Amino acid sequence: MKDAQHDLNRILLEAVQTLTAHLNLPVVLPRILEELAKLVRYENASIMLLEGDQLSAVERRSVFPLGTEPLTWRVSELPHVYEAFAQHRPVYIADTSRDSRWKLRPGSENIRSWIGAPLVANGTILGLLNVSHSEPHHFSALDVEIIGAFATFAAIALYNAKLSQRLQSELIERERAEADLERERALLAQRLAEQTAALRAANQEMARASRMKDEFLAAMSHELRTPLSVIISMTDLLSEEAYGSINEQQRQALERISRSSKHLLSLISDVLDVARIESGKLHLLAQEVEVDVLCRAAIEQANIDAQRLRFTYRIEPDLPPLIGDERRLRQVLLNMLSNAMKFTPEGGSFGLEVEQDKSHDCLALTVWDTGIGIEENDLQRLFHPFIQLDGRLNRRYEGTGLGLTLIHRLTALHGGSLAIKSQKGVGSRFTVRIPWRAVLEDDASTEEVEDAALPLVLLMSRLKSAENLLIKALRAAGRRVELILPETEENPQERPSLIILVGYPPLRNTVRMLSALQGNELLADVPKIVLTTLELPGDREKILAAGAAGFDFKPLPERKLQALLNEGRL
Repeated sequence: MKDAQHDLNRILLEAVQTLTAHLNLPVVLPRILEELAKLVRYENASIMLLEGDQLSAVERRSVFPLGTEPLTWRVSELPHVYEAFAQHRPVYIADTSRDSRWKLRPGSENIRSWIGAPLVANGTILGLLNVSHSEPHHFSALDVEIIGAFATFAAIALYNAKLSQRLQSELIERERAEADLERERALLAQRLAEQTAALRAANQEMARASRMKDEFLAAMSHELRTPLSVIISMTDLLSEEAYGSINEQQRQALERISRSSKHLLSLISDVLDVARIESGKLHLLAQEVEVDVLCRAAIEQANIDAQRLRFTYRIEPDLPPLIGDERRLRQVLLNMLSNAMKFTPEGGSFGLEVEQDKSHDCLALTVWDTGIGIEENDLQRLFHPFIQLDGRLNRRYEGTGLGLTLIHRLTALHGGSLAIKSQKGVGSRFTVRIPWRAVLEDDASTEEVEDAALPLVLLMSRLKSAENLLIKALRAAGRRVELILPETEENPQERPSLIILVGYPPLRNTVRMLSALQGNELLADVPKIVLTTLELPGDREKILAAGAAGFDFKPLPERKLQALLNEGRL
């Protein structure tokens, strides 16, 4: 008896191992019935899966020829099946002809012994293991026990196979979805590349058109200056009666012509200067400039009306001379002083303060006033050429709107920056910071042989000639430098270790360029530093929020440059 039980356990274990070794449902279903036949003698057996209230045979095995009609039952119509499901255990009908639970169906006339074992896995009824024989009382109590145990293991194998089938279907569907997504991504990338190429071409065309405009303005301004200079000279000669005497009325008319001509010449000169700066054709002279002499010359040329306004001049003693273009620096100061006088009402005050900015190791020139002031939201608009905040035809203050643009561009050319603080109705402070050595005798941006092993710094600036000092400092610190123009949207020849973006107004251009760099796969994780040429309230927060690792204004002192190169941030 013990040997028989041992053999039974061994066969049952082998059957279980065989069932659980397969996860393919078409393989598992017939294997269940084959392995069961090794344990219990039966004539007919089937595996029926449950869908709602209906059982459908998915696998059948019989000693007799199988019919072609599908085998389907409704659980609610079969009490013996309903009982097996309700009790979660096998139901044995020893003699179907004498058991009231048995309900005769077409095709079941020869069944006299029947066992129905529910297939239950994880508390869920999957279906029914249906076993029968044509002799009454054919199955023993051990057969019922074996079929019940076998049904349990078969249900687990069936559950795993169905789970595997579902996972495979989901995997196939996921792979198909990923393939569709990949195709969509490729199509989107292609469209994006086409749009980017179109935008780049449009930007390059706009940059070319802008350069052509600047060159046209420079050429036209030059052509206008020549006859205008002749008009001024001839008017002066007539006023001096070089060609004969004139009466008082004629003298007044000539003075009006001379004043208007000189004003027009000044405007044309401003247009010419802006155009030459933008086209890269304005070159600075390297001169030793005494700061006090420079300031006093600008004050004298400004022709300050002491009867209308109070003016103060304060300069830090013992300031060293700087290397820069004396004429252009005087032009900067003269424009600053003229603006302060223009926008300060009678009885107000303005002044010039000159000192050394120790934090940036440079010269700071500040013109302040108690004038009308500027709204913070209007500060960015000031630096669009030909723009005045009061755009009405009958505006109170004259001018072309080029004064501040010239101040900023000439300061930037000297490697410096302009800072503005203003309050509407209170006054303004304009501070120009100029490095002590603002102009180099040689052009540091020219190509030179560099050690390819040195770290690369990508320098992006609108004005190449304004970066000579920074390029020289970077090379002295053991860095290679690649200089590109932001509007051309060129890609660097290799991945740099650091990107320095020189910011020019308007601020949105710098933010847009940072966003483009963040979206570039090659440059996305490279630290990006913004050195601004125009410092306005709130700019730092906006630049850092756009993804910059640091923000500062020019000129950058040597100690800050070293910290920047060592840490990649400011």
